[in-house]
Amino acid sequence: MEQLEHEVFFFPLLISAWLSPATLSMQRRVLLLFPVLATVGAFAPSPHRLRVAPARPAVCRCAPIVASASASAEVAARTVVVTDMDETLISKKSTGYVISFLVRLRSIRLLLVPLVAAVLIPVSKLSRTFAVRVMYWFAFRGVRVERAKAIAAEFLAPRYAADLQDPVASAVLAADDAIVITASPDFMARPWLERYLRVPPSQVYGAVLEERAGRFTGKTTQIPIGEEKATLLASDPLATSAGVSTVGYGDHPTDVPFMKACDRAVLVHPMEPMPPGVEYEPAQPFDSAALG
Repeated sequence: MEQLEHEVFFFPLLISAWLSPATLSMQRRVLLLFPVLATVGAFAPSPHRLRVAPARPAVCRCAPIVASASASAEVAARTVVVTDMDETLISKKSTGYVISFLVRLRSIRLLLVPLVAAVLIPVSKLSRTFAVRVMYWFAFRGVRVERAKAIAAEFLAPRYAADLQDPVASAVLAADDAIVITASPDFMARPWLERYLRVPPSQVYGAVLEERAGRFTGKTTQIPIGEEKATLLASDPLATSAGVSTVGYGDHPTDVPFMKACDRAVLVHPMEPMPPGVEYEPAQPFDSAALG
């Protein structure tokens, strides 16, 4: 309105300048009169132009607040799948992959596999952790680390991917993030999980084998079984972030501790009796076309 008033008061000055005989000739005054009249007509204070619009209620269009609310909703909806690997994410036990590793290594230890298996199967009923330690000592002691990692990445990775099963494989692909906690050696699990399921190595917790002078000593410094899995999950910054919803998948009683630490727990093989608060979704074939 201030601008309108200034423009209206400016028009009389223009007209007075036109009336001055010392300023312009008659012809120039006539030519000047047309734009002046047009301008006056356009900016004249008609009743319509001077009418004050009714006050509107204040509306806040604060983009930062909207963005913040959207970000909060996104964080709240973030899903992290936490899963065991053997017989959960994949359909087979870890023993078969260890034997495949020895086949590729062309190790003479293969001749002793039947004897070792005959001993470890009953031992595993008493202590699963001890049986795994003995198996890894037998399979990996003295093996060059570089050679072992190459076999895992090039030879074992496609075999792991071929053994994926649902509902866990599809859940991992659909989730915002995934954490895998397995008793399998981490050097065997990490390459294929990153390659096929885009799970970062830092989010894969497996058995850690001691290395010395470029070779495995056969000693394991960490085997995630039972409560150890729950401890690792509790220390993971991704799983403990605010606004994250976790879904735990497992297949064995030793998986129950970490599963119950999740917001939702799902078994892919039945258990008698079923732990309270744990759901059951039967394992089924996975469509490998989903891997792209």
